[in-house]
Amino acid sequence: MTIRQNDPGLSADLLKEIARVDHRRLDRWTAEMRRNGRVVLRTDLFKTIVWGLACWLFVGASIVMFTVNAGSWNPLSEDFGGWLVFFFLLVFAAGFVLFGLGAVLWTFIFPLVRPQLVVSRWGVEASWWKPGGRTIRFAAPWTGIVSLGGQFLPRRWPMPDGLIVTITAHGATADQNRLMGRKPAMVTHRVSTMLHGRSRDVLAFLVQVRGAPPGQS
Repeated sequence: MTIRQNDPGLSADLLKEIARVDHRRLDRWTAEMRRNGRVVLRTDLFKTIVWGLACWLFVGASIVMFTVNAGSWNPLSEDFGGWLVFFFLLVFAAGFVLFGLGAVLWTFIFPLVRPQLVVSRWGVEASWWKPGGRTIRFAAPWTGIVSLGGQFLPRRWPMPDGLIVTITAHGATADQNRLMGRKPAMVTHRVSTMLHGRSRDVLAFLVQVRGAPPGQS
């Protein structure tokens, strides 16, 4: 695997992530690229089910907790548990709303729009589905891509920090349907974390294809 150590955006932390790549998955993608000239990274159904299930479990647990402790969080009830309990349950209620939205997202939205990323010898193209067909969200040729990088999302123990892969391209060469009017000098696209493979695998593959000589991706 060819990784350019001076590639803009590849910090020491990102290089550590790339060092932990799944080589078997990367080899499969590389073989497909050589065979077809393109690799389509589709939405991972397993990830969608796991995140959706986790959100629904939290929503269900919240409903049970509020039902069982109906009086303890109500200041007007004789069973009021105190303001500390009230504020604790208020924070829990905010989590209920957040996870409720997540449950709807993972259960209904993601399986419908099915984000995907096409990596080819020409460049990259991100799209999702909507009534009438797939819509391009971002597309740029390799000649217009300035850097490949990533943004770490800090999480609480025991969950590891998340990684969002980013692709930065010249605005003049990038196609992004959200851009209105005059294009900016640079456009940064955040790759969906719901694609097959870990984010580090996607990043390593993008770096490899970008650094490969023409016709040898």
